[in-house]
Amino acid sequence: MNAVSPLKFEGSNDSPLNGRLKPKPKSKGFSGEVLCHDISQIIRSISLAKLDIALVINNGPKDGKIIFKGGEIIASICGDLGGQEALSEIKSWKEGAFTLFRIFEGIVCRDE
Repeated sequence: MNAVSPLKFEGSNDSPLNGRLKPKPKSKGFSGEVLCHDISQIIRSISLAKLDIALVINNGPKDGKIIFKGGEIIASICGDLGGQEALSEIKSWKEGAFTLFRIFEGIVCRDE
């Protein structure tokens, strides 16, 4: 198996990210954008990391929520749907936006 080594950039102008990573003043935590083939990739990543987190997804007209505890899905909601039906609906979406919220002892938290 090949070892993965970190990227090295010799000078500040050599980085392909030069000028694109600028911290926002007075911000808390991290924000960003992930472009992936489908939401299942995000779900797998959360599961592998064994996170306690709420994944809130919007595809325009619809919102969906998937709650994880220790990386396991414990609840999902999409409109009037719940459980596996809601999860299947969310996974069928071809595009959308998502936000991750930390969970502490069953309470969804968001830094303001």
